[in-house]
Amino acid sequence: MTVVVSDIVSSTHLLEAAGPGYLWLLVRHRALVAAAVERQGGEFLSHAGDSTLAVFDRPENALVAAVEAQQALGAEPWPDGLAVRVRMGVHTGDVYDAGGEPVGLAINHGARVMAAAAPGQVTVSPAVVVDGVAARLARAGVVLADAGRHTMRDHTGPVRLRQVVADGVTVVVPPPPAQVPGVEPVVAGAVVPASRRARG
Repeated sequence: MTVVVSDIVSSTHLLEAAGPGYLWLLVRHRALVAAAVERQGGEFLSHAGDSTLAVFDRPENALVAAVEAQQALGAEPWPDGLAVRVRMGVHTGDVYDAGGEPVGLAINHGARVMAAAAPGQVTVSPAVVVDGVAARLARAGVVLADAGRHTMRDHTGPVRLRQVVADGVTVVVPPPPAQVPGVEPVVAGAVVPASRRARG
């Protein structure tokens, strides 16, 4: 199974800013994510606080759903000038049903992949990128790019993640592998919002 794990970034600050209206923001956020999941044939399994979890049979459906969810969240006219920014992680592994509650290392690992994401970004573990996935994604207008190496709990060394590149999704420029003389280095971890990339 491929899991998509998400949470709202800076949810405490959003709660302070929105006050009683935070509940509506939370419910609306869940509805937008769930709709994207269902359109791609996934199952919206659970939510705890500001987090969501969905599972899919096919990794490409999970990735397209993540893109559609980020696009919907970005296009939503949130009230009072507020913005609900969400980070997402995608991982493939085993998920089990324990009396109606989803369990499995894939969920834990997906959460760690998500933790490496910036607001609006979708990070992807190596387990997702199996043969044929990239080609099928390209037909849907979605590209996977390098997201750099990240230290993750319970891993012996850094893990190289991918990230989704699509309209409406934040892209983070990873550190260059080596500086080339005479070439201006890219700032490590620089965030390139979707709006800036669209303007070219």
